[in-house]
Amino acid sequence: MRRGSEMKVNIEQLERPEIIALAHEQMLSGLLAVKAITPLLFVNGDLPLEEQPLLSIDQWMGASPVYSARLKEAMFFDGNDVPTIFKALQLDVGFVHQYMDVRYQVNSQWEGEFWLPHCGALLDVEPFGEEMVFNMCHTIEDPTFDATALAHNPKARIRPIHRPPRIPVNRAPHCQWTLKIDEANDPVPAIPRTEEVAALALASIANPRSGDRSDGRDDYSGDFDPEFRLNGLSTSALRSLVTEFMVQTHLLVASNELALESRVDLETARRLQDNGWESLSWILAERLVGNLDIGTGPEAVASALSLSATLPPGFDRHVELDGNHLSLTLTSTNPGLLDPEHPGWVGSLARGQLLGIESSVRGAGMEPAASTIAVGANDVHVELDLAPAPADRVEPDSVQLSRIGLSSGWRFALI
Repeated sequence: MRRGSEMKVNIEQLERPEIIALAHEQMLSGLLAVKAITPLLFVNGDLPLEEQPLLSIDQWMGASPVYSARLKEAMFFDGNDVPTIFKALQLDVGFVHQYMDVRYQVNSQWEGEFWLPHCGALLDVEPFGEEMVFNMCHTIEDPTFDATALAHNPKARIRPIHRPPRIPVNRAPHCQWTLKIDEANDPVPAIPRTEEVAALALASIANPRSGDRSDGRDDYSGDFDPEFRLNGLSTSALRSLVTEFMVQTHLLVASNELALESRVDLETARRLQDNGWESLSWILAERLVGNLDIGTGPEAVASALSLSATLPPGFDRHVELDGNHLSLTLTSTNPGLLDPEHPGWVGSLARGQLLGIESSVRGAGMEPAASTIAVGANDVHVELDLAPAPADRVEPDSVQLSRIGLSSGWRFALI
């Protein structure tokens, strides 16, 4: 394998500052994934606009309890009280650090509150009017917050002190919530979509630790830290979280496909998912090249494909680069993962869909002049001939839609 001097072909080759940057990028990928798929549904007329909040509820309620349970195992914390739930929220792609500036206060083991001095998601939707704000901050958040709590304590309730639409228009903090656990509460019932998502091969992929180092906190056992930041974790813990953030993203996408299947035909659901894969792959590759030191030209493409969250976790990635020719091999580490009927982008990959991979090439600044894909029982092999991007290249509509708002261009302050 020939590697350019700047080429980073896997996370093990990244320096600690780059791993911190990558962890933030992968955390953002979950929100960007939702944003990549949802607008296409309504721009193309596949669903009426009033279905948007119901679809989002279905999607988040399916995925968040599953990945919340995984987080506890990956970061070695357990429990069913307020500090435990707050720890999980601090590691949830729905609360991306900085983009969602969330502050926490534990009043007792069974009561606390949190508030957002800055909510990027709110600032994204406010220009579209009060109805969109109400859908996000009322219709969607009430049941999905209950679903998040379900992973820890079915008698937990998250309820607003105040929330948007903002009155007055510049009200701060943007919203404030209580978290209370009361034995008198009726338990939140089991969610059928959650059980469906939990049964997927993607939900059970292994995430072993390797290379423990004493350069930060190795887990989140012990006391809750209201000032918790990703850069306080050890390199080993950060690598583990990078995988978990990718799992969160792909479980949300898989849950979205299942939710779509109940509303449109399977062919339409998969087409919309693939368009979202194209969009997010472009945006994330562009962000990786811009925000990490991963080189330029073919080296940047190779690095982006090695690190991008749009290729599913649960695969060992191997990249070879020879001039402008790139070979990518993804080898499954989990039985049943490479199944063409698996919902989400892992299923797209298993069906031989190249759209997300080719879009990553474009986002990294080049063009796939020729590409082939071969899918085996446990691996995927892709061959790509890379060419310079044409000066008059036009972005697909899906990519242009994803650029609306703050999130796709968000810049993290990494200390």
